[in-house]
Amino acid sequence: MRIINPSFALQPQLAAANRSDDRAPVDWSKDPIAIISNSKANAQALLEGLKGLMGDFRPTDNIDYLYKNSAARPAPPELIDQVAKNYRGAILALAD
Repeated sequence: MRIINPSFALQPQLAAANRSDDRAPVDWSKDPIAIISNSKANAQALLEGLKGLMGDFRPTDNIDYLYKNSAARPAPPELIDQVAKNYRGAILALAD
C-alpha cells in the first residue's frame, strides 16, 4: 500500500471529483490524525509543537505521534498499515 495525496495542486472541486471512494474529506478539526516522524534529531519536537498548536482549535486526544525506527530506512509496512486503518489523515515531517 502506498499513501499518497492524489489531490495535491488540484482545485478542491477537481480533487473531490477525482476521489475513488465516497468518504468525506478529512475533517482536520476532529478526525483522528497520525503525526509521523522520520526520526531525525528535531522531528519529534517539531511535531509535538504542531500537535500543541492544533490544540488551540481542536481536541488533540485523537492525534497520535508515531515514528520510524530510522531516518535512513523507509517506514515499515506495519506502520503504514496502522496509519491506514486507524487515522483519517497524517502529517509527516522531517527536521534536522
